[in-house]
Amino acid sequence: MMPFENKQLRFGKEGFRILQYSERDPLSFKNPLCIIGMPGVGDVGKFAVDQLIGILNAEKYFEIICFDYPAGAIIDNSILSAPKAEILTYYDKKFDRDLILITSDAQAMTPKGIYEISDLIADLLNLFGVKEIVSLSAIPTNKKTPENILIYITSTEDFDIKKFIGCNLIMKGVIIGSNGLIPSIAKARFGIKGKVFLAEISNKNLDSENITDLKSSVILLDRIAKIYNLPIEPIFTKDKVSELSRDLEEKRKKLEAELEFLEENEGFIEQEKTIYI
Repeated sequence: MMPFENKQLRFGKEGFRILQYSERDPLSFKNPLCIIGMPGVGDVGKFAVDQLIGILNAEKYFEIICFDYPAGAIIDNSILSAPKAEILTYYDKKFDRDLILITSDAQAMTPKGIYEISDLIADLLNLFGVKEIVSLSAIPTNKKTPENILIYITSTEDFDIKKFIGCNLIMKGVIIGSNGLIPSIAKARFGIKGKVFLAEISNKNLDSENITDLKSSVILLDRIAKIYNLPIEPIFTKDKVSELSRDLEEKRKKLEAELEFLEENEGFIEQEKTIYI
């Protein structure tokens, strides 16, 4: 199905384009649960949601193009596209509910832009009838080798940590970007409850540019799947995670080598190699 721009869903906000890929009525979702994973610390939340999308073979519903996204097109397997946020859906037959999955290629470039797209997504989630938002991200740790990766949780309202087996409270801190702002704004404006789950990530990995902490992402996804009864089975063994990590590292090195070649031979001016912040 070819997308079309749904101007009625822009809520009067300038600086956005909403492309709709499904004819389904936005008001038809059943008991929808929203799970968010935007780019951020180690891209832990984004990778977790990307994997969930792939496992469930979720259907693309909306694309949001934000004029405050990085001003550059993305090339993937020779296909060119603009940076975008994506909203995908999956109907969970067992629990008679819809899962709303949200991720993006980038965070907006300015604080104003991050607030605006977070506010727009909160509008959409309210339109869909979402009652709970689960946001996935990461928290840096000074552990040199965090074999036992801990999961921390914070919420838009008081809650009983005992109901979240395997999670720990986080008492203070700041969550930068839409992973924290979307549930906060949705709660303030519409009373939608929200929780943010943060997996530990080693500062050593943060020092390695463009490295996605796969182990933290897999553990985070596994924990969320158990808490919210997501219709997935564990698919990543320790060996599989190591294999994926090696593959990503090889791709990163190959890309850097290609960029260096272009710079030497064509006067290519190297830019930042990632648009995630």
